[in-house]
Amino acid sequence: MRIVIAGSGEVGFHLAEQLVVSHQDVVLIEKDPQRAKFVADHLDCMVVQGEGSDPETLAEAGVDGANTFIAVSNLDEVNIVSCLVVANEFKVKTKIARVRSIQYRRSGILNNVNLGIDYVVNPEIEAARAIMNIIAHGATGEVLLFDDTDIQLRSILVDEKSLFRDKTLREARAAIRHNFIIAGISRDEEVVIPYGDTKIILGDRVYIVSSHDNMEKIFARTGLVRQNLQNVVVVGGGKIGCYVTEFLLSSGRNVKLVEKDYQHCKYLAEHFPEALVINEDISDDKIFEDEQLHMSDLLVTTTHDEALNMLTALYAKSLGIKRVVPVVNKSSYINIADKLKIDAIVSPKASSVSAILKYVRRGNIKRIYSIFDGKAEAIEFSINPFSRIAGKMVKEMQLPNGTLVVAVNRTQDGVSKNYVPNGEFVIEAGDNVVTFAKAEQVDALEELFLS
Repeated sequence: MRIVIAGSGEVGFHLAEQLVVSHQDVVLIEKDPQRAKFVADHLDCMVVQGEGSDPETLAEAGVDGANTFIAVSNLDEVNIVSCLVVANEFKVKTKIARVRSIQYRRSGILNNVNLGIDYVVNPEIEAARAIMNIIAHGATGEVLLFDDTDIQLRSILVDEKSLFRDKTLREARAAIRHNFIIAGISRDEEVVIPYGDTKIILGDRVYIVSSHDNMEKIFARTGLVRQNLQNVVVVGGGKIGCYVTEFLLSSGRNVKLVEKDYQHCKYLAEHFPEALVINEDISDDKIFEDEQLHMSDLLVTTTHDEALNMLTALYAKSLGIKRVVPVVNKSSYINIADKLKIDAIVSPKASSVSAILKYVRRGNIKRIYSIFDGKAEAIEFSINPFSRIAGKMVKEMQLPNGTLVVAVNRTQDGVSKNYVPNGEFVIEAGDNVVTFAKAEQVDALEELFLS
């Protein structure tokens, strides 16, 4: 399956890297010669230097007959025009464009079939949704939700006091008793697909799958009790900050929105009259006392400066703010978040990649998440009556090594039920099956779930 990606910035590079690991035929188009050379040196894929909207460059990249074309350059207009050219000059099944501009979305122009765009991804909206899910569940960590079910995937850091520490999976389930499964373990920058005798150790981040009610009980047992996050500080009045502020106000929370640009503050005050808009630089530590920010329950940092987001979150924690959620993209920041006791990290890059992968992966996919910097994926498949695995027990499915079926949602007589399946569980047509897989095994898992 050939996939052509135009643009090798953070999203394009990370997406290509993940697809290459899962054995896809990837071609990257990059306008900047130095960046193109860097990508060619670091990724095992074909790199074409040129403009993603140029027909000659597209032809050189082999876009004709490709399964998917993805335009993720830094310019919305280039992405839109690239899809337009591909749609009119070449035969490509699926065209995806990353478009940030709210105006394009509101105008309805992106719905014009003549543009040739099959799917639009907005990184700021995807990141804001991730933040909203985290806040709605108490900001105790990343929250991944699946369609038409209350099944969740969440993670817990194993510290010195953790109930999971030095227990095997069997011992952990016996100790907690609520119905759940540990789908994966992040350990020393690697992902471990665990089995019953796998021991959980200090410093592990365990990925847990369960229903909403059980998850709340599990988190309470591990000391992560949901806090009342009524008073919230949002730092940064950009697109992500605005989306999050809108959500918080609609849910009845009190919001202080900090933005250093005076002119933009006037815009924010006009659009969010229920919020307290503060025209200050968050890097000035006096603002926390002067504006009583340290009395807040939650701080979300959404500026374009990732280092500032991290430092502000850490400083807020030191002042006693219950929960902090910084927005960052760099892998180095994401990897050290646990050591710094950051409650949750949101990456627009990872959110965008997850949204795009839903349309790239094969099979009847309802939801997909890229996890731990692309080293693993959680995929929700819908089983149709003609599926080769319908009617089979889980142990008969011949799952690839490094993959698990972690949950099944089934609707019977109008009632939705969730199951954590064992080897004897029989998959039925109509089931929604949640899987967890190492990135290098996703291609084999897709093959299994194809009709």
